[in-house]
Amino acid sequence: MNEVRTYIIPDEYFFRLHHVRPRFKNDVEEVLLYVATSISEMTVLPEKKFNGELNKVLFGFNKNSTSTKKTIDNWRTEISALFAFIQETEGHLQPGITAKRLANKQYLDEFFNYFLFSFQYPGGHIKSQNVIKQIEVGVRFKPCQFILELLIEGEKLTGKPFSITAEELTQCAYFDLRVTRDNRHPKVVAELILENRADNVEYEHKYQSLWNEKTQSFPSKGDVYRYAGDILDYMVLANLLNHKGTGYYYYLNTENKEAIDFHLNHSVWFDEYDKYYGNENISTSEIGALEEVWFDYVNSFDNIEAFAPHLDEREAENISALIQEYYSRMKGDKKVPTKIFGDYGETLVLAHEYLRTKDKSNRQHLINKIPTPLGVGYDLQSIEIEKKKRYIEVKTTKSRKAINNNRFKLTPNEWDTAETLGDNYYIYCLTINEQGKNIFIIQNPVKQHELGNLKIDKNLVVEFSKTSGQWNKLLEITN
Repeated sequence: MNEVRTYIIPDEYFFRLHHVRPRFKNDVEEVLLYVATSISEMTVLPEKKFNGELNKVLFGFNKNSTSTKKTIDNWRTEISALFAFIQETEGHLQPGITAKRLANKQYLDEFFNYFLFSFQYPGGHIKSQNVIKQIEVGVRFKPCQFILELLIEGEKLTGKPFSITAEELTQCAYFDLRVTRDNRHPKVVAELILENRADNVEYEHKYQSLWNEKTQSFPSKGDVYRYAGDILDYMVLANLLNHKGTGYYYYLNTENKEAIDFHLNHSVWFDEYDKYYGNENISTSEIGALEEVWFDYVNSFDNIEAFAPHLDEREAENISALIQEYYSRMKGDKKVPTKIFGDYGETLVLAHEYLRTKDKSNRQHLINKIPTPLGVGYDLQSIEIEKKKRYIEVKTTKSRKAINNNRFKLTPNEWDTAETLGDNYYIYCLTINEQGKNIFIIQNPVKQHELGNLKIDKNLVVEFSKTSGQWNKLLEITN
């Protein structure tokens, strides 16, 4: 009988990395959309007042109305610490760029790419005393970039797509200072993982430094691997990775090469902690004073084109051909626009409108995207069959999984335009996820509000119900 081999990180190299774990992780996409949409228009307020207003928002989410204040306080702290939704200046708080961007665009894969791009150890997402511990042992680690490099090196070694588990990542990299401090190359880690698989090695998770004196027990395997698992899951939500086996194996999403390449080729580092490495007696007040700077840093990244959703090559070609066909047929003009693509959701809805009215009208030349600088209060001008125009504001939610999001923001200009145009004004709520593409169409939102079918708050955050409109499948071009 073969003896079972066990892998264990030597004590001198074992160091547990951790971060805030939101207790709403199973609903993370819905919670983030809800909170970002709700707080994005909040004004600069003293910390206590801002937190009170945000607590009201959190109490309104799903079943939170029966939650305790302590639970809601924890939610608020976790959101602000991990996802940098809030920025602070001289005791006053305000919504961060991360919250505003998510509220306005509602592209969750884009959001998680920004999150992963700046995420590092040490970082302001953990308490000051834990930042100090990481500095004292010399940790300097960017998990997203390392994981991408690890998967690429594994594929080079095996000649086929390479996948890892949270257990393998934790034991061979995440909790090993030879990686997080000493910069062990991802290729060496990939070789170690492959060697352990070949030898049927089991991983020891009962490390003495994890012993809990209070409970007189070790954490479960799930607790040990959950931190590396969180980052892998966030990389799935960013469409950088795919997973199989109920999330057990993670591998590169090769269809998202542009975003992957950006992460690999654009390394950033929050260097405000660097001066403390090698110092003795680092105070928590010194590190705590850098929290504002950390959240400003995380919120400093914007307009990264590689993170924005794009039409895939087939969609772009098909939509371009479709639009050229209609312009040629309607105008008899050989000079047709070949590049009208801008916003991802608007382009898909534009194609939907061409298909919706196909063979039913000779007025399709009136279907157009409206240039944003015009500020007319809608994104697209389309047509009705009975010689009327249809003015469409597009709201797109893009996520990895199907979520129950029935909230979006309007601008004052969009609401004023809706009041002016009445029944000719439409809101298309386009939802895109692994299950498909669907549109919830709301005609005359002002009237729907008056009928009580949708709610709207003082910041023009709209919450609609199934009585506000109707669901339609997005019409797509098929070859």
